[in-house]
Amino acid sequence: MTTKAELSEHAAEAVGAMLLRFQSRSGMPLDVLLAGAHAQIVSMMLTTHGAETAAECCEQVAARLRSLPSLADAEVAGRC
Repeated sequence: MTTKAELSEHAAEAVGAMLLRFQSRSGMPLDVLLAGAHAQIVSMMLTTHGAETAAECCEQVAARLRSLPSLADAEVAGRC
């Protein structure tokens, strides 16, 4: 039996691959593409789950992200 977490991980991988293919084919700058994708996903969360739940999800993710190093920071730390 496939769990919701497993399905979610599969969806994340598929969406990531799709975004990279779209960026490669369109030539759109990745930061612009990600900003548009983020806006669309948050909008879909809002219409699917409502404002309170969408806001809570975004706030929880933001709290987790604040403690993560950037890729550049992680690369520098790996060289030390």
